[in-house]
Amino acid sequence: MYRTIFDLGPFAITSWGVMLVVAFVAGVWLAEKRAKKYNIPKGVITDLSLVLIIAGVVGGRTAFVFENWGYYIQNPGEILKVWEGGLIFYGGLGLAILCGIIFLKKKKVKVTVGMDVVIPSVALGIFFGRIGCFLNGCCFGKPTNLPWGIVFPHDSPAGWIFNEPIHPTQIYSSLAGLCIFGILLVIERKKLFDSYLFWMFLVLYSGWRIGIDFLRYYESKVYLLPSLTHNQVVSILILLLSIGVICSYRRAKK
Repeated sequence: MYRTIFDLGPFAITSWGVMLVVAFVAGVWLAEKRAKKYNIPKGVITDLSLVLIIAGVVGGRTAFVFENWGYYIQNPGEILKVWEGGLIFYGGLGLAILCGIIFLKKKKVKVTVGMDVVIPSVALGIFFGRIGCFLNGCCFGKPTNLPWGIVFPHDSPAGWIFNEPIHPTQIYSSLAGLCIFGILLVIERKKLFDSYLFWMFLVLYSGWRIGIDFLRYYESKVYLLPSLTHNQVVSILILLLSIGVICSYRRAKK
């Protein structure tokens, strides 16, 4: 595990930051390749990707700072240090969806089609991004006796808390992102309606997130209910909404 690749004076090139860039580059490249298939100008998708990236980082960081407000009110200079890690997926996804819809409407591109173009890139981004989390030692799991449990270095977020093998939940989530990516490409061949891939992504990801959060370590403040984190509660709502939308579309097709 290598948190810092090398230092550049007051700035450090971190493995998490590098993998975040890799995730963005791979996502934009994939979206551009898919634009032709959906008869959308490549330039529109490139610009949309940049909008989604910025919105994703801003939304994800804002949610993280809000969740850890007690720390950041004492250390306001740390708020903008995104390269050190600290994004909440649903915060970034929510703002990215909002900004993406506004952008597509301005470009007069059908929103539901644009959703299907870019959503596999999100799944691919999760694959690379969670590898960055593993290298950074964040988003880690609870102690385990399983043979693949990992002891993280003391200078990592995981190592500060646990000096014993823990679940590499980052790797679990990375592989889940890759699986979701593959599933989306397979079901795309028999897509039921525009935005089907988008809603299926939400079904798959939210279902996964509900399960994986039982293995992830969280501070007590993150739990909304005795055994459910705020991410799990949000995931349950998103899962129900997504299933409802898909079922309503299916009924309308009959």
